[in-house]
Amino acid sequence: VLGSQGGLHLFRPPRRQEQMRISRRLVSVILLVLLFSAAVLVEDCEAAKKKKKSKAKKPEPEPEAEGDDEGEAPVDATTGKKKAMKDFTKADWDRLEREAEGPGEPFKMPEPPNVEFDPKNPQAFMAAQKKGKPAMMFASLNLIKDATTGEMRSRNKEETEEVAFRHKSLMQSGHLDSSPYVIDPNKILWTTQDGSKGFEVKDFLLRQPEVDEFEWDSQKVRKEHYTPGSEL
Repeated sequence: VLGSQGGLHLFRPPRRQEQMRISRRLVSVILLVLLFSAAVLVEDCEAAKKKKKSKAKKPEPEPEAEGDDEGEAPVDATTGKKKAMKDFTKADWDRLEREAEGPGEPFKMPEPPNVEFDPKNPQAFMAAQKKGKPAMMFASLNLIKDATTGEMRSRNKEETEEVAFRHKSLMQSGHLDSSPYVIDPNKILWTTQDGSKGFEVKDFLLRQPEVDEFEWDSQKVRKEHYTPGSEL
């Protein structure tokens, strides 16, 4: 810089001003770090509160399933229509089980009575031998015509479940207790706590148009060969 007398002088900013600028920059950096740390801390606290609330909250019990009448399919509260078996909840199955058991004391297996064999009525003797013992039976369904291809085919799982539920409802209306389980498409496992009722289950199922074959104790009988009242 040229002076008033033509001499050359160097311009040096005061040290104090430079120190102040540096100090302001440091203060700004420190404030930014503090603000960022506070934001992270607040976010962590909110997350911890939400996690604590979710742990403390207990799951609400599933509402009791509703149905029209005893033994009928539960009704969907949204559509007002009866549910398909594939849409049943645990509460729906529990309600059906309670209806099947009915009021009274828990089931007690009675001792099978001693019955002499009568050649004219062998089924009575066999029923007495099975009385009070659990029984498992299998019902195979017939083929149905496919609405699209026109060919005969087996039912799928959902279609088999619908047949099983319909048969169970009809049994309950006749005071016959048996529980169905779909084990394969077109095949249903039926169980009863009293084996003497198995003959009634057999007679009922083989009268149904959907049932083609019945199996019990590894013995099979087809509908066309069945005579009501005959033993297995």
